[in-house]
Amino acid sequence: MGPTLFVWLATSSLLVLILTSIAATILPDMLWHDLEEYCEKNDRPQLFSTIHEHHELAALAAQALQVLSLAIFLISSQAWLLGSRTETILDTYTFFGDVVGVTLVLMVTMVWLPWAVAEHFGPAYIYYTWPLWSSVATIFYPVTFGVHLIGGVLKRAAGIEDEPTDEEEEFEEEIRTIVTEAIREGHIEEDAREMIEGVMDLDDTETVSIMTPRSDIDSLASTTSWWETVEFISKTGRTRIPIWEGSRDNFAGLLYVKDLLPELARPESTRKSLLELARPVIHVPQSMTVSELLKYFLRKRTHLALVVDEYHAVTGLVTIEDVLEEIVGEIVDEHDLDETDNGIIQISGEEADVTGKAHVEDINETLGMELPEEDDYDTIGGLVIHMMRRIPKPGESLQVGDVTIQVVAADRRRIHQLRLIRTKQNKAQPA
Repeated sequence: MGPTLFVWLATSSLLVLILTSIAATILPDMLWHDLEEYCEKNDRPQLFSTIHEHHELAALAAQALQVLSLAIFLISSQAWLLGSRTETILDTYTFFGDVVGVTLVLMVTMVWLPWAVAEHFGPAYIYYTWPLWSSVATIFYPVTFGVHLIGGVLKRAAGIEDEPTDEEEEFEEEIRTIVTEAIREGHIEEDAREMIEGVMDLDDTETVSIMTPRSDIDSLASTTSWWETVEFISKTGRTRIPIWEGSRDNFAGLLYVKDLLPELARPESTRKSLLELARPVIHVPQSMTVSELLKYFLRKRTHLALVVDEYHAVTGLVTIEDVLEEIVGEIVDEHDLDETDNGIIQISGEEADVTGKAHVEDINETLGMELPEEDDYDTIGGLVIHMMRRIPKPGESLQVGDVTIQVVAADRRRIHQLRLIRTKQNKAQPA
């Protein structure tokens, strides 16, 4: 093989090394949101799904090709350098010169250039070169078995058993970790964490858990008189009222108060009946997830639905407000009953039960405590999460000054109920 061939091999393998190094840097840590936007901008949203599904295999194949091109580059470069020199033994200066030169070339091609491209042109690079990496993944597919082989050997050596993995759950836990770190560093507030948690839990929450039970539904019989209807609306403050006919198990429609007002302006003898004014009411299964329910409300352009069981019997009522409260917390409007307390129930001079939403300022003022008040939180639940750096489980406790805070009720999203116990301080007796 002549020197010209070695030069050609070194040059071409170096070019391949640059391309594969860039792909091997970008694919494992791709910013998926940026890539999705780039694909949508170029009217190829399906390409994003393809890349997201096969990026791990493509990354392994790119790394395999990277190793191959690096080997060809080093061997061909060495053969060319040795063939171009008359002396067969390297002196010290020539050796260190070659080391510095090769190191510099590899640093540029395998570290500096790939990181620069990944930082500024990552989505565009993968978008335009994906056909290449898809082909490389197919060609080098047998090579990737080495990863599974070595991984299996290491797992057996460590005594790790295979467990089914839930990618969605792993992704949610990753988001929770990022959010917790952001709260710790002061980038977002606790309320934002609750909203993010609420959105992630929509797929895991069924409609039956947020509905109003049938026994608590404010409804009217289709034979109710006009003035009784007006009195009922005035008392309940409802704007949409289910109408039943014959029995409370047979809901015939949904009465909108705004449809009722024009009829009041007409003579009583010409007014329509409640059944004639009622609009159709939609039914949803109680097993429907809250995320599906929200999409259904938006698609049907309605705010209320009756919930039915597997036998199509009405078990409750759900509104779009119930869905939103799963994300943003309790929504209080002008028709809700005014809360006469501030979430604080004093049991004795030393103990009190408080809700997680009770304000620290109100607790200090009402109970005469000296809990710390900071800008990072406003509620007692926020104080506990701020100090423990996580959402505690029921039964856990925290000592803050002379107050023991016991967690009575909490889930993975928020703290619901706490008990405050003032610890008696032993005062030194004068000599």
